[in-house]
Amino acid sequence: MSIEEAQGIRIRLYHPDGRTEQIVIDADEILIGSGAHCEIRLAPEHAAIEHIKLQLVAGGVHAQARSLDPHPTIDGVGFVRTPVLPEAVLGVGPMQIRANAVALADQVEIVRKTAHKISPMTYLVAAIAAPIAIAMLVISRHPKDSLQTPPGNPPPLWATKLGQCPQSARDAAFAVAIEKLTLAEAKRERRAFHVLDGVSAVPSFETAAACFAAAGQAAAADDAARSADALRGRMNEDYRVHQMRLEHALTVQDWNTAQREVKVLRAFTEGQQAPYVFWLSDLDRRLELKLARKERSS
Repeated sequence: MSIEEAQGIRIRLYHPDGRTEQIVIDADEILIGSGAHCEIRLAPEHAAIEHIKLQLVAGGVHAQARSLDPHPTIDGVGFVRTPVLPEAVLGVGPMQIRANAVALADQVEIVRKTAHKISPMTYLVAAIAAPIAIAMLVISRHPKDSLQTPPGNPPPLWATKLGQCPQSARDAAFAVAIEKLTLAEAKRERRAFHVLDGVSAVPSFETAAACFAAAGQAAAADDAARSADALRGRMNEDYRVHQMRLEHALTVQDWNTAQREVKVLRAFTEGQQAPYVFWLSDLDRRLELKLARKERSS
């Protein structure tokens, strides 16, 4: 297969119970994880919101770890970045995954050769295609500038600062402080792969600070509080930067950049219930369909 033909990624999923699934995705890059925005959805107990990013590079597939909890593997060995050979097996918890670059023209030919047979997959394709067609029709009726108009302000990443320790006894408070500090530091390290870890690390640092204070460890409490404030500032700044990038991308109609920024902002606000968060979800889907339609017409 030539580099020019490598237009999609074929995914084979091997479930712990022996079930297998196969799908071909018309995209240069896809996300594997438990998040609603991921192209390949895994169960939350098996995967982080974004666990692996796959990209087409020079006719082959490359993988990048987006979370290290659990550490993704390739042929049983942990990785951060790696090329994915045709027979290699990626692992996320108990899930096994094979990923290959494919020529979409070949996939169309396979469909044509089997078109005279009506199989359950035929009905599955029809069930998927119909909602997409309806969604594209709805998108075409939206005012052009509706893509650029969020309903209100982005929600804050945190409601309030945590000022209390769940334990009052000194020994118990100290144990909670150590537990929360260890968790916070680990999440702070993982925020480069998973921004929601950075968001949740802040209240963990704050709880650690409160518990160190309850345990009579003033110096440790001050250190944890400073870590919380510093990380809060960095996360808020990153949050604002991605909002500005999305606004600019929508203004200049750079849909590829807009979609990337939407996915990052959805990761920041994962689990929140707010009009802006719902708008991001709707915008992500509309941009996905817009880009798919643009690619097919080119």
